Amino acid sequence: MQGRSHLLVGLAAGVVIDSLFHLSGPPLTGAHDVSLNLLIDKGVYYFAVGLGALLPDIDNARSTLGQKLGVISKGIQKLAGHRTFFHSLMGLAFGSLLAIGLERVVSYLLELRGYQFPAQFVSSSHVFFFGVLFGCIFHIAADALTLGGVPLLWPLKQRFGFPPDSHWRFRTGSWPEFVIVWVIMILVAIGVYNSVIAI
Repeated sequence: MQGRSHLLVGLAAGVVIDSLFHLSGPPLTGAHDVSLNLLIDKGVYYFAVGLGALLPDIDNARSTLGQKLGVISKGIQKLAGHRTFFHSLMGLAFGSLLAIGLERVVSYLLELRGYQFPAQFVSSSHVFFFGVLFGCIFHIAADALTLGGVPLLWPLKQRFGFPPDSHWRFRTGSWPEFVIVWVIMILVAIGVYNSVIAI
């Protein structure tokens, strides 16, 4: 899938996950008191989901994230190739460790500046970690819908996709991709609207 499709699918899935499990706190719809901490939690969570939704394409210098990282992404692509390590279960584990590491760094930097409460929140809530993890999972799942599939068991070269018959999958950038993305967005919007009406 293209970068914008990954971002939209990842954020839509992030909304669904957050609505079900309230990872970033209670929903804003119908809330009587919206605190600054709740807004920050939501912002961190959705930023992390968006980052995770783009992260597996770090191995493609022409991708949305790859263009921002320039030389780093080119080096990774030259070393590993596209849709290899970062589109596998091993890459997912690596991305999870990276997210935990980033959480620790952010928490440490906040403590250095004297922000004890935010630092404790970041290190204990794992909102950033879950956001990146879910974003990466939905990126890989979305790429499994394409003709190329994904090498889940890398370094084994076998690729997996859904549906298993590749004739039922679509080519990246083709019209079925846009239909799927927009259907997902519309369904999520309807779900959010219905939850607001129910309140």
